[in-house]
Amino acid sequence: MQKPDEDNIIFQTAVDFINNSNHPVFLTGKAGTGKTTFLKYIKENTRKNTAVVAPTGVAAINAGGTTIHSFFQLPFGPYLPETKKHFSLQNAADKNSLLGNLRLSGERKEIMELLELLIIDEISMVRCDVLDAIDAVLRHVRRQYSVPFGGVQVLYIGDMYQLPPVIKDEEWKILSDVYSNQYFFSSQVVMEQSPVYIELKKVYRQTDSSFINLLNQVRNNEMDKDGYNLLHSRYIPDYKPNNADNFITLTTHNNKADAINIQALSKLHEKTFSFNASVNGSFFENSFPADEVLNLKVGAQVMFLKNDMEKFRRYYNGKIGVIRKIEDDKIWVECKQDDSLQLIETKRETWRNIKYTLNNKTQQIEEEELGSFTQYPLRLAWAITIHKSQGLTFQNAIIDAGNAFAPGQVYVALSRCTSLHGIILHSKISYNSLHSDERIVDFATKQQSSKQQEQILFNAAKQYQQDIIYKLFDFKSSQNLLNSLVSWVRENNVFGVSVSEWLGSIKRRLDIFNSHSEKFEIVLNELFAQDNLPDENDIFQQRFKKASEWFYAEIDKIKKIFLNSPASTDNRQFAKDFNTRVQKIFDILCYKIHLFDIGRNGFSVSAYYNQKATFKKEVFIMNAYSGKSNYISEAVKYPDLYNDLKAKRNEIAVEKGIAIFMVCKTQSLEEMTQYLPCTLDELGKINGFGAVKIKQFGKDFISIIQNYCELHNIDNIGLIPVIKKVKKPKLATTGKPDTRKTSFDLYKNGKSFLEIATERNLSITTIEGHMAHFIETGELNIDDLIDKNKQQKILEILKATESRSLQAIKEKAPFAGYAELKWMLASEKRGVIRVD
Repeated sequence: MQKPDEDNIIFQTAVDFINNSNHPVFLTGKAGTGKTTFLKYIKENTRKNTAVVAPTGVAAINAGGTTIHSFFQLPFGPYLPETKKHFSLQNAADKNSLLGNLRLSGERKEIMELLELLIIDEISMVRCDVLDAIDAVLRHVRRQYSVPFGGVQVLYIGDMYQLPPVIKDEEWKILSDVYSNQYFFSSQVVMEQSPVYIELKKVYRQTDSSFINLLNQVRNNEMDKDGYNLLHSRYIPDYKPNNADNFITLTTHNNKADAINIQALSKLHEKTFSFNASVNGSFFENSFPADEVLNLKVGAQVMFLKNDMEKFRRYYNGKIGVIRKIEDDKIWVECKQDDSLQLIETKRETWRNIKYTLNNKTQQIEEEELGSFTQYPLRLAWAITIHKSQGLTFQNAIIDAGNAFAPGQVYVALSRCTSLHGIILHSKISYNSLHSDERIVDFATKQQSSKQQEQILFNAAKQYQQDIIYKLFDFKSSQNLLNSLVSWVRENNVFGVSVSEWLGSIKRRLDIFNSHSEKFEIVLNELFAQDNLPDENDIFQQRFKKASEWFYAEIDKIKKIFLNSPASTDNRQFAKDFNTRVQKIFDILCYKIHLFDIGRNGFSVSAYYNQKATFKKEVFIMNAYSGKSNYISEAVKYPDLYNDLKAKRNEIAVEKGIAIFMVCKTQSLEEMTQYLPCTLDELGKINGFGAVKIKQFGKDFISIIQNYCELHNIDNIGLIPVIKKVKKPKLATTGKPDTRKTSFDLYKNGKSFLEIATERNLSITTIEGHMAHFIETGELNIDDLIDKNKQQKILEILKATESRSLQAIKEKAPFAGYAELKWMLASEKRGVIRVD
């Protein structure tokens, strides 16, 4: 487990912000200050449901997370948070197209709904528009449209003075209308909710004060003549390193680094050993953390690519050494250790490609391994690009940064080294390369003082505790779900009066819960007006304990009502829908009662999270499908006979491979137990039994009833004549408003698809489908939705594709959204476009 530096107060402050508040945090620091250590510590120690994402595959693997684009299913083109009708780029997206084309599984949506902490590593490389796209997805999925990131706390980790985001000129042309620069801090969501700026100060990588000062000059655009001269005192263009010094060359371009490594390896007159990686499951090639085929020789200079997992930590990511022996899949690397040499036997290491999954029993987000990559954690290390060196530490480096092309490149290269003495400049570095982007320097001035951070933390911690408590006593979600269930039961009319009465009794109790919680909220408002934290407020703690006890007892009563459901239907799909809806409400109430158990000892954030982590869903034995249900109506006079008839019905259904209602309905079973038909003619008077069913199944049921009557000496005389087959009256149809026209009218009034969907409580996909109808009728011009260039591209695909399946067309037109393809097909049907 990762251990923090407990003497590092700034480190502890950042931990407190994460564990005791919901405030966003930007954790930064110079190279070697422990940012990666902090990430690992939080990941291992926080109780919050957490996901780690990074901008690239390798960065995500190293951070133990997944890529931003895969987790949020984002398109790779630029994103504009404002709705636009036309784009100059084919792959640009606005909020409507982003959310309209979002294809998230039910599990991924649930993960996002339960997410509490999102860690974004290497934030310096994340573009502003990507952050706004993440924000849009989380607000949409979590249905918290007015809260940044839908209420998820975000921890940004990275050094803005290092490598910047990659952005093409044509992409920036359209993004520059919205953003002042490409960095994450110019995103609209960060403008709305600024993170607390925490900079780790203690440098663990360098100890030489003059070198640290030199790095600060480069970092802060403060390079003076003395600093420049000091740096160039290490300019030795013809330097030939001693092999024992393990120098690595840091250069600006991949081809330079590859050429140096290949040439150096070829000069070794030793046997080449090739080691193939073991790739299992899903692991994309562009995310491989090491070479798939690793070619090595004795005498080759190599670099470790992972921290040693052994107790003594013999090597770390970036440690340089020389291969001294290779035999039988074993590699020995000799490294300098203080003033001595250490021979390290190197074993294969495994990197995991993970995705986040939901544990349905505990409601906790967990990691699931999709695939793994196993290889020796080594790479040739006579040279490496500055880009790939980010995050690594070297004792000796030759820096070839004369062609540095991006702000921060020179700083990254210099700050990899532990001392100035270990640096050799292969080329002179111009003043122009020794600069940081002024916008980053300006952003750094927004860092709060320690006193300001202390006040922000107190306010954030207070708000965080209050939010947890308010949410604990809020029953609106379960009440809304129940109201929806009541309406669904009424509309579908598949259950009897007993189910309506059962739901009514639950609703009355939930209404009481809501009434009490609203009254308690007024009490909480008064208590929270005091200056101290809720967990330090004795009066609040007393009220909290009493309220928790009351709600605990009342929820326990309502749980028992749930377990006595009278619902029973022959329709398997209706039963499945009913079971799912009831289960969801039951789970919420079980979760509440589990959390209220902390009321015995009073409230604290740690107690809340400890209790939350131990939750497991209760087994809910209830099935509304009559084939599985054990419920018998009180009106049934002979329950044993009813069970026998039901068992026979189920047996016939299985034997014939048909649904149980095709044998006979539950109503028919109840009538048979009431009127006891003992002949086929009498059975014909039972609702649901016509000539065909009597011929198919009549004798089976008559035999059971006859045996039962004979065994119990029951006479059915006088019962049969009173039966009347009742036909359900047809419900009078009432004119309903055209839902498509309602959407179209709102669109014509200037509302976006997202606004229409939100107002009408429909999905964006549904609204887009409504628009397709009006394109087909000619009332909507497709030019208002898709620019001409994109139409032409899609048209070419349609001409070359026989199938009109959306999936088939989408595979050939990945640049187009599903909605755009629907609209083009609608236009084709109308004859506005022709593909022949």
